[in-house]
Amino acid sequence: MNYKTIELQLLQLEESFSKSRSNIYSDKKKETHFSELFKLFNCIKSGNYSSFTDDEINSHFQILTYIFKGLEFLDNSTLNVIPYEIISCLQIALDEWIKEDDFIIVTSLSNRNLEFYFESDDLEFFNNLNGYIYNLYGLHITNRLIKIVLPKSLSRDYLSIVVLYHELGHFVDTELHISDKIIINKYGVLPYYTEIQIKEYNHYKEFFADLFAAQYINDASNLFLNYIAYNNLDSHTHPSTKKRIEVVDNFLKEIDDTEIIEINTALINSGNERFKIKHEIIPLKKSDFLNLIPQKINNNSELHYLFKLGWECWNTSETNFLKKFNSRQKYHIINNLIEKSISNYTIKKKWQEISSREFLD
Repeated sequence: MNYKTIELQLLQLEESFSKSRSNIYSDKKKETHFSELFKLFNCIKSGNYSSFTDDEINSHFQILTYIFKGLEFLDNSTLNVIPYEIISCLQIALDEWIKEDDFIIVTSLSNRNLEFYFESDDLEFFNNLNGYIYNLYGLHITNRLIKIVLPKSLSRDYLSIVVLYHELGHFVDTELHISDKIIINKYGVLPYYTEIQIKEYNHYKEFFADLFAAQYINDASNLFLNYIAYNNLDSHTHPSTKKRIEVVDNFLKEIDDTEIIEINTALINSGNERFKIKHEIIPLKKSDFLNLIPQKINNNSELHYLFKLGWECWNTSETNFLKKFNSRQKYHIINNLIEKSISNYTIKKKWQEISSREFLD
């Protein structure tokens, strides 16, 4: 690796920025992030990178890679591309657990079926990055990105997209270090852990994410899990599907078991609230969906339950109001009803917030 590596990266980034300048984002934070990345790119481009030391070349390679990655996700988070409805639901859940206001949820669409996951920059890496670029260029990156990857073909499939609540649970667990604390509390800080202990740690991460999702969407995530991992046995990375469903069912029935108790204890000892049901049930028999119109949503608790309601519609579609439609029609009707219900609620909520501010002004 030498300065020509940096030169090539800069030229590639210049092409990317030239295609991204016309992007229209849904909020100011994304616009700010784009602007900060562009300023950093220009500073590096106009600098004397041909005289960089080996360490400076390696550091700038990482910085330019960071800019590339951020730009990729910003490009897929525009008003034209972003699955705004699901992001708005996830943002509400995130705000209840992570109090800092320096996160931006961004998306990237994958061509791989069932590829759902979250990733974010480690706080230590983010702080080190900011310290380095401030010392060199006097610049600062304000927000950390929470990057969601989801299949392009399923980006508006609200039956499968429930798995993002589970993935958000993994992100929250990583930020709060809950699974880490459970294992450290049981075994202490060790130079290395046994395979059995690592397996236990992996399982707690899955239980945490399952329970996190269940707070908001009941067992909807597990209903999808049962479709894609039916009867999967215990493995090094995941508990058996049967055990995962059992833990969530116990949580929803308010029956404590070992996993629930240990996770809640770690949450409380870390200064967080325990897991509790945060959704409000909308009975299918009383739903507006019966009339093929969007569900009227009164609060965030009902909003999250829409995903469970959608699964109820799908699983009973042979006998409910959808029975006269063919399978593809049922699928589209359910997804359209969920999307319109979320959209109506979020638009109404934003309008009320704007009206309230104007009244106060």
